[in-house]
Amino acid sequence: MIKGIYSSEAAMRPKMTRMEVIANNLANINTTGFKRDRVFVRMLEESSNARPDGRSDLSGIETQRAIDLSPGAMRQTGNPFDLAIAGDGFFAVDTPRGVRLTRNGNFSLSDNGTLVTAEGYPVLGTNGQIRIPNMDKRSQDTITIQPSGEVVHRNEPLGFLRVVTAENPAAYQKDHESLLFVNQGEVLKNMPPDAVSIRQGFLEESNVEGIEEMIAMIELSRAFETDQRMIQSQDATLDRTMDIGRV
Repeated sequence: MIKGIYSSEAAMRPKMTRMEVIANNLANINTTGFKRDRVFVRMLEESSNARPDGRSDLSGIETQRAIDLSPGAMRQTGNPFDLAIAGDGFFAVDTPRGVRLTRNGNFSLSDNGTLVTAEGYPVLGTNGQIRIPNMDKRSQDTITIQPSGEVVHRNEPLGFLRVVTAENPAAYQKDHESLLFVNQGEVLKNMPPDAVSIRQGFLEESNVEGIEEMIAMIELSRAFETDQRMIQSQDATLDRTMDIGRV
């Protein structure tokens, strides 16, 4: 009986983690460039190694989060500094916490002509920050970002955007909203221009599928309620057994 209670409680743990992940995915459904999380559950111990009190069920379940790197839909904005990557790769940005990666290309120019993110972080090029000199004498409409990532004013080259990937796809970790980083010791690889495909005037939307996440949340809620009822039922049966023992 006690083992049944432990087993039901153990089954609720990964459901709680999945519920938190789904809630966060839904909260960022409109966050540009956001990549949803997924949860995987695995058993770490064989049932033959179960302890008499049934607690092996608790130590034998592990949940792992993984980032879904599939692309989101492209939305046309017409803004010359809204950029989207078609295919693999991430924009590299300079933050106080180090280099961060993003698919959110909602960029703009700072007062000194530096290309920055919505949070004000400088966007990196292959030779440092992307800065457009004498912007007061230029028109934003004359700034072109080629599919290769080259920034051009009319026929004047101004630099190349740095588009990177990690050698190990499992190395990506979430920082904040659409910002990612890689584990210490992992290598970031600059993508060559001929492998980069930048779309100017577009933004990549979140890859969260609202209906799919809502259905998963409803199913999880029902399963969670079932586990709760099982615990309550087993607890009530245990109380009755103890009452009979006292008589």
